[in-house]
Amino acid sequence: MYELDCSTVFPACERVIRADTKAGVIRRAIAQAQALGIERITPSLMDSLREKTIERPESDARAA
Repeated sequence: MYELDCSTVFPACERVIRADTKAGVIRRAIAQAQALGIERITPSLMDSLREKTIERPESDARAA
C-alpha cells in the first residue's frame, strides 16, 4: 500500500491518497491537483509527487 499526504505537495489539500501501487497514487494525485485548479503538471511537480509518496505496510494502511 502506498500513500501520499496531499498537503505536503498541495498546501490547500487535506487529503491522504492511498492506492495499491505508486502509479495509482500518482494518478489520483493528478486528479486531485486538477480538482484544486492546477492545470499544468510540471516535471518538478511530478518529481515531488514521486518523492513524497511512501510505502506503508498493509496493516498500517487499514488501521488509518
